[in-house]
Amino acid sequence: MNVQPSQLTIHPAKATLLAHIRVLEPQIAQLEEEKAACQYQIDQYYRLFRLYLGDLLTQTIDLQMQLALNKAQKTGRRSDAEEAQNWRDHFEQTNQAVREAIAHQPTNLGETDEHELRRLYRQAVTVAHPDRHINDPDRTAQATAYMMRLNDAYKCRDLVAIRRLVQELDDGRLFAAQPETIYDLEELRQWHRRLTNRQTGLQTEIDQLKADDAYRLMTANTDLIAHFSTLRDSMLQQIDHLKHHLQSL
Repeated sequence: MNVQPSQLTIHPAKATLLAHIRVLEPQIAQLEEEKAACQYQIDQYYRLFRLYLGDLLTQTIDLQMQLALNKAQKTGRRSDAEEAQNWRDHFEQTNQAVREAIAHQPTNLGETDEHELRRLYRQAVTVAHPDRHINDPDRTAQATAYMMRLNDAYKCRDLVAIRRLVQELDDGRLFAAQPETIYDLEELRQWHRRLTNRQTGLQTEIDQLKADDAYRLMTANTDLIAHFSTLRDSMLQQIDHLKHHLQSL
């Protein structure tokens, strides 16, 4: 007699693991979104810092570079030459970061759109995170590339791009559905262990991000104009000090 699929039973241990996995996945997706939201606040702070104080920042690093070059020329030491090169690289990287801060400012979303952005992000992460496809190298690579696109869209607050990426999942263009019952017991144990470890790791990362000064400044109703004004005064004093030092050589 043929057994119909509906008559198949799952081993109790597998059923228990699958139940735990189904609970963990949306919880982890929410943590992933919370981590991304925290990182966005920190990135936004430094984007604003470069936007408002980028001129002084590049000027400060330029003076540091000139001092390092002067020292390298006088001493001829390899270590001093390497230090000067490090300052030159730092100057170029900072210039690039300042230009990007000016050119690529994220969209300011309303409360409704922000809520949708976060909801869709969590929805996509639940399906597309590479950990879900760890036993299939091709799917893992595909998921990794997808998550890079998803995270880039999230950082830019690009709701249109997020909707498009979620639609790719809904249309089945990525990650054709696989029944969870195809996994054997050991694979389910490994999957559950990865999820549990990632849940713990994400919470640790979120706690660290929330302890960052930049995050606290962005989320504590800080008067950022006054904050950056204070920083500007401090940076101007540092620039004057560096100029005097350079002129005295």
